[in-house]
Amino acid sequence: MMKSTHGTIRAAALGLFLFMCVPSFPANIIVPTMELITHGVDSGGLFVLQTYGNMALEVQGGYKFGGSISFGLYNESILESQSLPPIQFLSASMTIRDVFSLPVNVVYFVGQNDIFGSGSGFEDFGAPPIMTKYRGYLYFPNNPTDPVNPLPIYDGIYQVQGTGVELATAPVPGTFGMDVYLYEDTHPAFPQLGAYSGDLRFLLNSSDVKLEGFVGGTAGHTAHSGSARGGLLFYATNQNVEFLAELGIPRWDPSVDSSLSVNLFYLLFEPRLHLGSFNIVPTFFWHPAYYNQTFYPTESGTFDVNLNLYYGDQSNTTLQGGLEGNFRFQSSAGSMIVKVSPWIGFSTPGVQWTVKVNTKLWPFSLSDIVDGFVGVRAEL
Repeated sequence: MMKSTHGTIRAAALGLFLFMCVPSFPANIIVPTMELITHGVDSGGLFVLQTYGNMALEVQGGYKFGGSISFGLYNESILESQSLPPIQFLSASMTIRDVFSLPVNVVYFVGQNDIFGSGSGFEDFGAPPIMTKYRGYLYFPNNPTDPVNPLPIYDGIYQVQGTGVELATAPVPGTFGMDVYLYEDTHPAFPQLGAYSGDLRFLLNSSDVKLEGFVGGTAGHTAHSGSARGGLLFYATNQNVEFLAELGIPRWDPSVDSSLSVNLFYLLFEPRLHLGSFNIVPTFFWHPAYYNQTFYPTESGTFDVNLNLYYGDQSNTTLQGGLEGNFRFQSSAGSMIVKVSPWIGFSTPGVQWTVKVNTKLWPFSLSDIVDGFVGVRAEL
């Protein structure tokens, strides 16, 4: 998201200008993201529905032109009693390929860009998805009774956002890639212009092992002298066993945190065992105090253990169903939450459906013992 109305208008106008300044070209219109999740929860004795929407429309100029522009609808509380939120500018980019006949692409971008440490970057190599299911709004919804203090919707360790340049190279196509990002940072944590960021990322891909690493930093913001970040993703598979690890520090500001506290770390470990059609997937997740440049004090020291036992093929083309157990300890409040969640998933042409019911076992309260989700994700 751009941090202000003026920033959004400026970015959208710039993105459109990029397209208008080139000759006519055959465009491809795609919908890379389309997801609706309705969360039903008790609020003050009333059962209310909170719908999360995340949809994007992207216009691509093809390989030769190397340009794209994306608009989307993103809202964490689409209420039926209100008008729908407006379509927002998400990103625009133009690519100069094989600069000086070298295997280097130069990408000028505005808005949201790549996500580090999620595993999504390996899709550029044509690899099958390796991302954890323990991400997004389905597992990290905000409380509709407390819209003033939103919580992060986790997906990877860090996402690039701003106006800048990316240098991308793949010295070993399909196996090794490296990217350098230099940009003015427009994360909502920086309400004033003038914060500049740089990141270096590498991807190492093989059929059995995948490795992603990144380092970066931000400087120039008036509030602090500067901050650093870095992370590593490791994935390995061998027949019926997979292992995913995401480890990193989304933000470390020495002027605020003199030492590297464990509360700064983003730590996710997920072994996966597939016994025919029966699957056992435990996930261990330590929440960071900072995420995408924003400080979340209540997330500091929060630890999740999620156990997903389910039956179904990994291809998502058949009926799936299972039982999840979730334990969350919040050290900031000295409290813990224990839930059990039966769920079922099924596919219709082009759409993946998920129905999930959470039963809170601890702390026990009849007023909010049950809440549920209905999720719809387009398979594009």
